[in-house]
This record gives sequence, structure tokens and C-alpha cells, in this order.
Amino acid sequence: MKTFFITLLVTLITASQLFCQVTKTNEPNWIDTINYHEFEINTDEIIEGTVILLYDNQIHVPKQESFTRLTTKITDNVGVQNASNITIAYDPTYQTLNLHKVNIIRDGKVLNKLDINNFQVMRRELNAENFLYDGSLSAVMNISDVRTGDIIDYSYSIKGFNPIHNNPFSNSFYLNDYESIGQINVTVLSGNKLNYKLFNNAIKPTVSNENNLHQYRWNVTNTNRVEFEQNTPSWKLIYDSIFISGYNSWEDVVNWGIDVYTLNEKTNPELLAKINEINTKNESPGDKIKATLDFVQNEIRYLGLESGIGGYKPFLPNQVFERRFGDCKDKSLLMSTMLSKMGIDAYPMLVNTYLKHTINDLLPSPKFFDHCVVKVENGPSNYYYDPTISNQGGDYALTHFPDYKFGLVLKEGNTELDEIKTNSQSKVETFEEYTIDTIGKGAKLKVVTTYYESEADNMRNYFKNNSVNSIKKEYENFYSGYYFNVSAVNPPRIKDNKYSNKFEVFEEYKIDSIWQPMVEKENHISVAFSATSLLNILYIPTKDKRDNEVSIIYPIIREHKIKVNLPTDWGIKNEKLFVTSPGFYYEWKVDYNKKQKAVNLYYYLATQKDYITTDEYKQYIQDVKKVEQSTGYFIFVPENYSGTNIDSDVILDGIINIFKFLFFLAILVVVVLLIFWQRNKNKKAV
Repeated sequence: MKTFFITLLVTLITASQLFCQVTKTNEPNWIDTINYHEFEINTDEIIEGTVILLYDNQIHVPKQESFTRLTTKITDNVGVQNASNITIAYDPTYQTLNLHKVNIIRDGKVLNKLDINNFQVMRRELNAENFLYDGSLSAVMNISDVRTGDIIDYSYSIKGFNPIHNNPFSNSFYLNDYESIGQINVTVLSGNKLNYKLFNNAIKPTVSNENNLHQYRWNVTNTNRVEFEQNTPSWKLIYDSIFISGYNSWEDVVNWGIDVYTLNEKTNPELLAKINEINTKNESPGDKIKATLDFVQNEIRYLGLESGIGGYKPFLPNQVFERRFGDCKDKSLLMSTMLSKMGIDAYPMLVNTYLKHTINDLLPSPKFFDHCVVKVENGPSNYYYDPTISNQGGDYALTHFPDYKFGLVLKEGNTELDEIKTNSQSKVETFEEYTIDTIGKGAKLKVVTTYYESEADNMRNYFKNNSVNSIKKEYENFYSGYYFNVSAVNPPRIKDNKYSNKFEVFEEYKIDSIWQPMVEKENHISVAFSATSLLNILYIPTKDKRDNEVSIIYPIIREHKIKVNLPTDWGIKNEKLFVTSPGFYYEWKVDYNKKQKAVNLYYYLATQKDYITTDEYKQYIQDVKKVEQSTGYFIFVPENYSGTNIDSDVILDGIINIFKFLFFLAILVVVVLLIFWQRNKNKKAV
């Protein structure tokens, strides 16, 4: 009973604290009132039964206050569900939420629906599955009695900026969305002049000066909706965007970062002992770097407490070492501190994991980075490491670093971004050997797959995180997608050379039935082979023209070899194909060894950059079709065949789809008829 009352008391205190941060007030007197209008609606463009009539966002930088108003019209009953729900997120460690109005406008009448008691405050933690906890709360209200045709009009203010960003101010805004919006208004009031940059639009702001405040306003009506295209690169800015920043240079951001990452503590004895241990056990700087990286990656688990300034300021190394957990900036600062204590120059470096080279086009600001890594300067060479990755192989010089493109090193005097060129190839080699003893029956399959660099890191983690039996089942299921009744002879075996970062997987299967009846050719059976490691590497276009670049995986190399031991001699011709295309290179070869009665298939694909330009797209389509048509191979034979030798008149090889086969067959028939006609003509001429 005592425990119950204590729990109840704590709950009530917590609830009261949360609701103290949510209040009902009038709209701020510093905002400009923006009126909404019911613009002409194209019913074919309406999404989910609602239309946004007004989105208004006004920010007062000196007051550290952001005002938002959203006005939505419900055009269909399917829109009632979403329009009835209001969800407002804020960080309770430095922000308070002020609710101003929640109105339903129906038939010209305003129905006041704002009752603060109807708001529920709850924890968000949208990134908990990624071990990131930002402490954000959501104030949620479900409006009662909402009907089709209603206009929902609500406004609120959030007071408080993250203390770590008190000055200068920076932010980004969108001037359109995936649906057309009647009106978007963005207003920023600042005591200082602000830098701004526009993307995908030339909408200059209305700039004025009143009461010693600089006002910047963008107001657009009947916005064009954004058209999404598959495989658009993550770095492509597709919205009409505004980037605002009070920072004048990257050096300003570096100085901000150095201040945020500055240590105000002495290294405690426990951490110092670990540093001395690594320093003593390893002679060369390279070995010390790698040992430190291994420790931070594998012994300090990834966990981020991002509330308040924790989203930007790292916890100090002593605390991270003691708790044995931290996020990217915690782990990066710990690693750079440990190396610095060994006399090795190391610095935290800010990167953006999806903007990549586009970060160069943005205005300087720490807000436009989403990740922290480490740069190490070892003599004349520079090395980059991501402490949030675990179980990485390779020595210090060959440890895989993701293709982040650019980063800002928090080093005194630094004035520009580092360009990072990856030395990884992310290569996978696959060798499959099929042994077919009898036509129409089953087969034996042996597979050896060799992974390098980042691919080896991935597989090492996969085998560490899964049971032997689950891996066996998953591998069996993979081949069961291609053949009938596949069973593993043994669980997959592995061989891990962590120093060279080479990870091998050995598999062996028994396939009860590898032959299938041919739908396209009556009374025939066939067996198909496919270079599965190449599948899904290249984007297969679904239309002839694009407005945006095409994203492809880079860097990546796939080398796939298939050997098929046949029960009898087969009339198979040698073939080859080479494709040099914008963004990738591809090889395909068929080599038949008559003596061994074996056909050897060879596939090789290497991407050379991470995107295809719109100018290259037409050529890319043609080249991808060539690759798509050759990534598979099949042989076939009459269903009742009982002979000992199959010549080329019986088997047509090297065709992935039956349409190509039928086309080839048609051409062959035409050629034979032409030859026959020409011979008859010559006889008549004689």
C-alpha cells in the first residue's frame, strides 16, 4: 500500500510539472495576423480528404518564440480522422507550449474547441528503436464533433530556443509540400541581419526594419506540390526551401563547435589507466589508433540522451567511459581525447549523412549537421573513423569509412569543410557450384561468398547478432525462393580474417528438384541460374524521362561466378557482354568446357559514382536493360529426353527471358527462309 501511494504521488507531481509547461494564452502581440482564403481547389489534387488553407510560421528571435497557425478544410469524410487530431511536439527541458485557439468554422460560425484539459501530454521518443532518446513531449488533442466541410483553425506558440543555439540564429523552412497549399507565410524577426539562401525558387523576402528589428517575410499562395520520383538522391533538395543563418563562415561554426566540445575536467584515473594500457601495448601510432577505435566502437555501447543541449553538446569523456555508453558525439569526443593523450592529433568532425556534397551549398550553421565522427592526422596522412560502427575489421589505414563526402573538423583555425574520398570498394565475391547428376532430378549446390571491407563488417555483425539455426533457416529460405525443396547439408560455416577484413561464408545444399516445366515451351523442362548478388544494385527505370537525378549504390563491386556441372555434353556456345555506362561498368561471360561438361558463368558489376544525371539517364536506361537481360541464364531440354548428348539444335542457352528467346527464334526462322529462298533463286538462275 505504501508503494502504491508513493507511485501515485510521483505520477501526480510529474503530471503537474508537464502541464505547467502547457498553458492557454492569447496570440502574441508581436505577430502579424495573416488571413486565410478558400482558394480554388483542383479536386483531382486533393489528398486524404483535406486541403491546407494556411500554414503560418512566425519567429521572434530576441524573444526566442515561435508562433504557428494551421488552417485546414475537410473536403471528404476520410479527412475527418487526421484533421481532428492535433499533435504539438516540444522539448520540456527548455521550452514551454502556449495554446492560443482551436476553432471549428462551420457555415460561417466559429465554434471554440480549446479546452486545455482536453490536451494529453505524452512522451514521444520516435527514435527509441535507434537507441536515441530526446526527451521530447507531445501535447495531443482529439477535437470532438468534426464534420465534412468544417475548417479546423488552431494556433500555438513555443517559447524557448535550445540554450546551445542562443545566438546566432539559424533554421530552414519549406515553401511547398507534397500537396498544394493555399498560403504559406514565413516571418523571422531578428535583432541582427540574417543571411538567407533560396533553393528551387527565386522568392525574395519582403525586408523591413521596425523597432530595431529586421523583419524577413516570405508569403506564397497556391503552392505547387512536390512530385516525388523513385530513387531521387537523398542530397537532392526537392522542396522550395529557405535556409537562414546568422553565421557568416564555417570558421564561425568551428569556433562554436570548439567551445561546445571543450573539456573542463581532468582525465580520471580509470580512463587514464585505459589510455596508458593501449599506449603501452601498441608500438606504432597506427596500432594505437586501431586499438582505441576498437575499444570505443565495441566497449562503449551506442545510446543517445539527446534532450536539451544534449542534442549538440557531448557528455564528458570521464562520464562516457564510466557509463560505457554514448551517442556519436560522446564516442567521438572520447576517442579523440584518448588519442590526444597518446600524442596523436585527433578531432571531432561534423558530417551530414544524407546531404553529402549538398552541405557545401548551404549557409554555415551547426544545425545542418546530423552526425559526429573523428578525423585523425597521423603525419602527412589523414584518416577518418566512425566510432558508432561496431566490429569493424581492417588495420587503421583500411578501416571502412562511410561515403559522407564532406565534414567540418572542429580544429582551431579551420575555415573550410574537408572533402572525404572513400577508399572502400564494398566488394562481394560469390561462387556457386551446381552439380546436376540426372536430367529432370535434383542437384547439389556449394556456395562460397567472400565479403570485403564494409560488407565484411556487416556480415560479421549479422553472424554475431543471430543464432546458428536462424541463419541456417534464413539461408535455406533464400534458395527456396528459386528452387523446390532446398535443405542445408550443414549450417553455414564462416572464416573471418579481421585484420584484412575478409569474411567468408561456406554453404552446401541438397536440392530435390531443380528442373521446372516451361510455360513458354510445351513439353520441355528447364533449370535457371541467376546472379542473385547483382539484383537490386542498379535502379531499374519505370519511365523514359525524369526531372531528378537517379540514386545508385556507391561504392559497390559484385563479382558472381556460377559453375554448372552437367550430366552430359551440352551444345552451349561461349558468349560475352561488356557495358561501360554512366555510373557503372558491367561484364558477362559464358564459357563452356566440353571436356568437363561444365558451363561457367561470370558476372561483374562495379558502380563508379552515386548518381546518374538527367542528361545521362537515356543512356543509363539502355545499358541497364542489357544488364537486366543477362543476369540470369537457363538451359532446357525436352521433358521425355533420354539421350546421352544434347547438341545446340536442342538447347538454346544464355537467354534470361523467353521474350528474348522467341525474338531470337523468329530471327533465326527468317534467316533460314532467306537462305532457302536465295538458294532456290540461284538454282533457277543456273
